Amino acid sequence: MNPVSKFKSLLLNSRTIAFLYLAITVVSCVQLILIDQNNNFYIFRSSSYHLLKGMPLYVAYPKEYFDFFYYNPVFPVLFMPFALLPLYVGLVVWLCTISVCCYFIFKKIPLPENKVKAFLLLLLFDLHNNLDHTQTNPFVLSFMLLVWILMEKEKLFWASMFIVLCFLIKGYGGIICLLCLYYRNWYKMIFYGIFWMIAFHLLLLLFVSPHTAIQYYSDWLQVISGDGIKESYSIYGVLKNLDEVLPEQFILVSALLILAVFMVMQFFKRQKEKSHIVAFLLIWVIVFNRASESATYIIAIAGCAIWYLSRPPNKISSILFWTTMLVATLIPTDISRAFDDFRYHYYLKCVLSLFIMADILIYTAGSLRKQGIAAKPVSL
Repeated sequence: MNPVSKFKSLLLNSRTIAFLYLAITVVSCVQLILIDQNNNFYIFRSSSYHLLKGMPLYVAYPKEYFDFFYYNPVFPVLFMPFALLPLYVGLVVWLCTISVCCYFIFKKIPLPENKVKAFLLLLLFDLHNNLDHTQTNPFVLSFMLLVWILMEKEKLFWASMFIVLCFLIKGYGGIICLLCLYYRNWYKMIFYGIFWMIAFHLLLLLFVSPHTAIQYYSDWLQVISGDGIKESYSIYGVLKNLDEVLPEQFILVSALLILAVFMVMQFFKRQKEKSHIVAFLLIWVIVFNRASESATYIIAIAGCAIWYLSRPPNKISSILFWTTMLVATLIPTDISRAFDDFRYHYYLKCVLSLFIMADILIYTAGSLRKQGIAAKPVSL
């Protein structure tokens, strides 16, 4: 075995991957305890205490953290097990829970074993970045992928629970519900989803009155529709750099039209490739999201990786994918100030993810065309 093959074999070894996931978790825990850059964790933790005291969730608390709380009113209830622990114990348990969830859920995605291992490695860098910022994005991604895993096993009841959880953590995570349309008995998910939505809101009502819960929802809808949440690390930022001032409604309608075209094309395909649908949804929901930021791209990068690992081999697609991975993930920050400025100022993660999304659309359209040609009767 030559050195390259030996290194590849070592890298794709299950123990090596498990060790790497453990290593980044330990490094993040130590770093965050020593440096104390835990603003996101402070926001989540404080929201649980504010809810317990019946205090407003969506106002500034500059003495506790900077920025605002933007999550669903049910989120503080979900976070309570971590919030009630001593500060640094809760932080370590939070990071370990994220890492363990990602590792075990990523291992179950419906791809061949060697490609699953490659996926685990490809997501390692973005996961580390999210751990360093105590973000919820890995949870959202894990639960979105778990919906796919459970749907493949026809466990609709539990799949619907994780769709609801995606929505309750970050509302846009609920987009994964569209995957259900391509499975048998998808309509049952509507009733299961209603059940889980009621169940989780009953948890909220254990701690606050119905009046307070309604007020929280009113405040939440106001804050997520306002201008304060715009991060612009998406098509909105790209267009701004191009000096293209388009109405937000125009961008939204265009995004929905692209999504509708893809979903309809998939509907007419005789052999529906669920991995391609998952990949498209993961990318689409980030690149057209007005609240996207750099760390959020773990979701889009997962979509890019699933597409690369499930698509038939293609040289152009491979070059595009590895360029995206190098620019968006593999090349660390602080190596070159000029490159970092260029990468972030021009939102290259978004631009390259858009190209991969276009590749999925082109491939899907080409498959439909071949399907149509194959269906035509041959004239003699």
